[in-house]
Amino acid sequence: MKLGCFGCLSVIVLLLLLVMAGGALLFLSTNIFTAPDVQSVSFSRADGYSAQQKLYEIILRGARRSTRTDPIVLTEREVNAFLAHHLDESAGLPLSPLIVKLEDGQFFVQGQTPLKNLLRAPLFSYLTPYLSDPRLDRQVWVSIRGRVDIEGADGKGTRHGTVTVTEFALGRQPLSSFLLYAAAGPSGSGLFRWPVPSVVDSVEIHPKQAIIRTH
Repeated sequence: MKLGCFGCLSVIVLLLLLVMAGGALLFLSTNIFTAPDVQSVSFSRADGYSAQQKLYEIILRGARRSTRTDPIVLTEREVNAFLAHHLDESAGLPLSPLIVKLEDGQFFVQGQTPLKNLLRAPLFSYLTPYLSDPRLDRQVWVSIRGRVDIEGADGKGTRHGTVTVTEFALGRQPLSSFLLYAAAGPSGSGLFRWPVPSVVDSVEIHPKQAIIRTH
């Protein structure tokens, strides 16, 4: 029992050291406040409405209120329009502007937010009251590249969409994706794993579009 507790303590200490090392890197590196190359994606209110209608079709299929099984195609413009209005509401992470690029098999997200918004997780929040550094209020560009997968149904018959982060950077400073997961904390877990209707089979990302397949 004592050995088990010691093992848990060792893991906690190791995590704290990694987070502290990452935090030190953030404050020592001026690269995090240097803007990366950014190319915006234009969209309209109509794109947002179109995205909502297509996503609502998935709900209808899941409720057996629609017999359609054709693939649902979301354009890059529609994805940007939808997430620009719903990411902050659903995940509590304001990114403005928010830019999403759909590539071959992966997505690429860029957005600006005050540095302090990335320090909401418990491991960081214990430290922020003691940090008066004005850099916490400075805007930083967050860049994330990753892929989306659909997990099989669990014991309750619920499927989940998952995000695997393959690249993470603040400004022009590449960082370990571990720091992103640590910074998001429990409240941001919905960014990386969320329930989807059981009717969804897969999400395929192609250049400029995402294809959702259902049964």
